Amino acid sequence: MGRMFVEGLKELGDIELEDMVSMHFSSNCYPPIPQIMVQSAVAAIQACNKGDYNEVIELPMGVTYRDRQFVDAYTFVEQHRLDAFVEFED
Repeated sequence: MGRMFVEGLKELGDIELEDMVSMHFSSNCYPPIPQIMVQSAVAAIQACNKGDYNEVIELPMGVTYRDRQFVDAYTFVEQHRLDAFVEFED
């Protein structure tokens, strides 16, 4: 499943990024990633798509990464397997 699931969602074309991430987190990840992470994920994807891999992404209240409330966009994308949503440049 994995990347092919996301590619299939993208091919549909009429699904918002937020909804695709929500489906990815609930159906394509084990254990499912809580829905409170969707907004941070969208922000990280958008930052990476702009080429700003170091943009600081604020995590939801009560969520930390290495004891911090913030994480860079690329790390968020990598840790949550969101690379299929990012248009990486060569």
